Amino acid sequence: MADLRTLITAIDGILQDPEYGEQKIVDRINDALQTIAAGVRMPDGGISPPLPDLLDYDTVVTTAAAYASLPSDFQRNVVMVLDSSGNIISPPRGGGYQAFSLFLNQSSDKRLTETGSVYRVCSRGTRLYYQGVPSSPETLSLHFYRKPATLFLDGDIPEGIPEHLAQDLLKHGVIKEIYGDVIEAGVTEPSKGTEHHTRRFYELLTDLCDFVGIPDAEPQYY
Repeated sequence: MADLRTLITAIDGILQDPEYGEQKIVDRINDALQTIAAGVRMPDGGISPPLPDLLDYDTVVTTAAAYASLPSDFQRNVVMVLDSSGNIISPPRGGGYQAFSLFLNQSSDKRLTETGSVYRVCSRGTRLYYQGVPSSPETLSLHFYRKPATLFLDGDIPEGIPEHLAQDLLKHGVIKEIYGDVIEAGVTEPSKGTEHHTRRFYELLTDLCDFVGIPDAEPQYY
């Protein structure tokens, strides 16, 4: 498995540029890791899927408003919400937990001030919205995909990316961004390198998509 030290060595061996010290490379590695986990726009227009190993479970507590903050490590895709008794709270009919327009359309009070037990939920940005609004705080549980941990120490392992893809995917992802920045600054020499590392990055990302597979999804009813 490629740890942080291995990744730094691999990237520095290609860059060989004193302008990019170790901390700059570490920052770029963490940026690439977070970007891949959050989803990358693929050449076919689709978004790369969530990483299964980052599926997490946590709780939120309702407030007097129609929303509560999602967990601080939330990154993407609420996939299930449960009430305090462990019963599933449904997403908007005809959509998933991210279908905010449907959530609004199906809310009895469009101002989202309906009181009572939570009967429908939806995530939007860093918030979990719900209707009704309980009169006293209620704990809701949810499954979601979290952010990968930030890499600090030499032995830290990047979370979520399969072992056989992690080193090359992060390496090419970091170098294509660095070369791209250099070109934007008016230096044209790295252009061929940028093309190579960009192509390899998307080839490896396609391999990642194939390895992870299509995310589980429930049928949608209209």
